[in-house]
Amino acid sequence: MLIVTLIRTALRALTQHKIRSLLTMLGIMIGVAAIMITLTIGKGAELKVQAQILSMGEGAMFIVAGNVMERGRIRSSTAKPARLTVKDVEAIAKQLPGIVAITGGHEEECTMQFESQMARDKVSGMNANLLQITNYTIGQGSFFTDTHVKNRVPVVVLGAKLAERLFKKAYPIGQTMTIERHPFTVIGVFAPIDWFGGPHDPNMHAYIPFSVADNYFRREEFSDGDLGYIALRSSDPEPGRTLRLVKRILRFNHTIETGEPDDFIIFDQESIAKAAKKATLIVSLFGIIAASISLIVGGIGIMNIMLVSIKERTKEIGVRLALGATQTMIQQQFLFEAVILCLIGGILGIAFGIAAHSSISSIAHLPKITDFFSSTVSLIITLFIGIFFGYYPARKASQLKPVEALFER
Repeated sequence: MLIVTLIRTALRALTQHKIRSLLTMLGIMIGVAAIMITLTIGKGAELKVQAQILSMGEGAMFIVAGNVMERGRIRSSTAKPARLTVKDVEAIAKQLPGIVAITGGHEEECTMQFESQMARDKVSGMNANLLQITNYTIGQGSFFTDTHVKNRVPVVVLGAKLAERLFKKAYPIGQTMTIERHPFTVIGVFAPIDWFGGPHDPNMHAYIPFSVADNYFRREEFSDGDLGYIALRSSDPEPGRTLRLVKRILRFNHTIETGEPDDFIIFDQESIAKAAKKATLIVSLFGIIAASISLIVGGIGIMNIMLVSIKERTKEIGVRLALGATQTMIQQQFLFEAVILCLIGGILGIAFGIAAHSSISSIAHLPKITDFFSSTVSLIITLFIGIFFGYYPARKASQLKPVEALFER
């Protein structure tokens, strides 16, 4: 019954100054909402990245040329320009056990056009085994074949968003479009690929036979046999072993001496997942630090307003003490007011955070997360803030002398 009475008394005191109470809670509301948004958006982004990594295909790896620095060391200025070559593809295919598929290719940013519609994005030239390497699926038409590659047939397979942008509601299969003014026949469109956002969305890419890309779009600095990237898939259940073997093969092919950094970068599911998790953790950490500052400011605001409230209610405190209320009871009353003020602010902050998370997730196409853990942690934090910042005012109120309090002006 004592707790019920304390809560009722605290609520009555807070509702006497509604605007003041609401403004006092604002810092707590903002801080809790920021924590909720940071944690749920971070978790949603992590899940989105995981879905994107899975779309790469189990055991898939992507290798790109160039690695200016590794482990803090700068490559020698006399080192040869970084290149991947067809010989690298052949060496990996021959020496790597469990190889499922491998392809080399070029990737360039090109202007694409169909009638009056234009887009500028990545065009990837590769062999016909991309579907064996990734988990991408064809939504319309088909992917190009070895025959297309061998005969340098100018055909193109489009990402889902690119097809929608260029062709709108028109059926793209069989249509002729241009890439850097070269005519290409559309033979396929990928099903939408789950993408976590940012640049290089594969849904906006176009895919053409490697031989055609090598003929039309090869960079001037590239020689015959030079590649922009290598993509492969291995059935080895230990990705780390595959990565080490690929690294060893490429270092041998590129005559890189012991102690010198690689002139290539390998991206596999594990490395991408670790990098994404680290980035999400850093962003979440900064968000939580900023939110914590808001919570501390909110706590200081509550302490100040409680001190003002005690000053205004000095006679009330004196009457209660004169009627037999103990110092502990007075302390509990004002401590409960501070805690309830924080908890109400926390609950409103959670509600605002959930609403903001839902809106941001819809705009950013992130999974919507129902995070009871974050809500519980937020409420516990607000409870401790109420106790910590409410203790001093409550203690001060309880130490008032009844006679002095009654005659306070």
